Amino acid sequence: MTSQRYLLLAVALAGCSASEAAPAQDAPGTATDKKIAALAPARLAGSARLDKAIATYFGSVSTQRTYIQTDKPLYQPGETIWFRADVRATKTLVGGPPGGITMQLVSPRGAVIATKRVLVQGGVARNDFALPPDIEGGEYTLQLTADTGGSDARKVIVNTYEAPRLMKTLELLRKAYGEGDPVTAAIEVKRTTGEPFADRALTGVVTIDDAEVQRLALRTDKDGKALARFQLPAQIARGDGLLTILVEDGGVTESIQKRIPIVMKTLQLGLYPEGGDLVEGVPGRVYFMAKTPIGKPADIEGSVVDDRGQVVTELRSIHDGMGRFEIVPAAGRRYHVEITRPVGIVTRAGVPAARPDGCVLRTVGSRGDTLRAAAICKTAQRLQVEATLRETRLAGGAFEAEAGIPALVELPIARTAQGAVRVTLFSARGEPLAERLIYHGAGANLKVALTADRKSYAPRDRVKLHVHATDARGNPIKASVGLAVVDDTVLSFADDKTARILAHTYLEPELGATAADPIEEPNFYFSDKPEAAAAMDALLATRGYRKFEWRQVLPAGGSQP
Repeated sequence: MTSQRYLLLAVALAGCSASEAAPAQDAPGTATDKKIAALAPARLAGSARLDKAIATYFGSVSTQRTYIQTDKPLYQPGETIWFRADVRATKTLVGGPPGGITMQLVSPRGAVIATKRVLVQGGVARNDFALPPDIEGGEYTLQLTADTGGSDARKVIVNTYEAPRLMKTLELLRKAYGEGDPVTAAIEVKRTTGEPFADRALTGVVTIDDAEVQRLALRTDKDGKALARFQLPAQIARGDGLLTILVEDGGVTESIQKRIPIVMKTLQLGLYPEGGDLVEGVPGRVYFMAKTPIGKPADIEGSVVDDRGQVVTELRSIHDGMGRFEIVPAAGRRYHVEITRPVGIVTRAGVPAARPDGCVLRTVGSRGDTLRAAAICKTAQRLQVEATLRETRLAGGAFEAEAGIPALVELPIARTAQGAVRVTLFSARGEPLAERLIYHGAGANLKVALTADRKSYAPRDRVKLHVHATDARGNPIKASVGLAVVDDTVLSFADDKTARILAHTYLEPELGATAADPIEEPNFYFSDKPEAAAAMDALLATRGYRKFEWRQVLPAGGSQP
């Protein structure tokens, strides 16, 4: 392997963990956040009837979660698709007794071209599909149907291609631009051996509405990285923008392109009060999600303005058009959001009206084996808090909330109970008052280390790998590991951003993600990026915003804590 670099892709799942990095917790920001962080937690009392009703309901529910891993996302005719399928109980993420699944390979036209029955042992099934040499190109689907009722699908591309000589990435630093806006794009180029394409000339071509408007002379640094900076025209007709980076090496020119998301006049802007509703005179947070007219994320900046034309606060998205702002709604006042960037956007969105009375729920974050949240109520009352995750009641209890004073609650939850926890506030009569999803257990993932027996290999040499799985504290742990060896130029060429095992298991099912309505780049939320934790919080508060149905769970007549 002296002329090609290969990438080892490992996926592991044991109990509730997987081998990916986890986001750090969000630090307190506003004065209200800091005040809550300094509070002593409220004393929680039992609430036998409500606790029992929730535990009984989830005890009768049993579903499955599945995940399909392939060795790579892009195949040529005549190659073999190697796949591994996980079929696990939703509640425990542990495999059941031996069973079977049906795997089908479906063509771009919807025809089933191959079917296999595969044995599932310990929650895992493995097999392959050999592609005919004359198979037509396009997007194919691996369709899983488990005998126990679970189902899943994964897309792969079949096409004839020539592997690039250089690995190239191109990312725009914002998700939306308007007329006259400055644009910055990050570029990285490496050789197939992994060496940086250092101190080399690049050419950037900016095309707007099918016409070249600017040509950029660029140069990579010692790490093979460069920034392309340019400004969009002051007037744009259709908004069809494209950035192309040309890379020349040894007389051969390769390119990478990225469409520039230009927004002309309107955006979709959703506003979501944290936990459900704003309450007059009570500090609350409003999360927002901005999208282009075709449903793609759009980064924005703007102002919250009241009905007298006064700016109350400013807002700015932190990732994929999502963010939040804090507001203390006054009685009788109305508020709306005006977008200042991208420039020229005429869309306005009204902030949902505040209720005259009630409670708001506020996420505080997790500390080890404790999930923390706060309640702020307009009037003093007794509340019940419940935390549930994947068909399991985790913790809960009753507490007292004073008028206008935050009450901090700490719920004891095992660190291994990782995922999007559903936290609900109930009134003393058992009525749901506020609810949101809070991610718990970040950092409890398995760590998988791969060690080769030699530093380098020649073609056809035998490779021995040592696989070592540990928990977050470095203790060895038993795990089911899937391993693929792939030429990483293929991964660079395919630019696959579909959900890996953490995002697919812990996040997508909680947010109702589908092929028709996916989460944009779901793996980002489990990365080590500085903004990943805040982005996860915003995703759960926007995409996860809904008022849950509790009538199937609660006993008739409500519950008295």
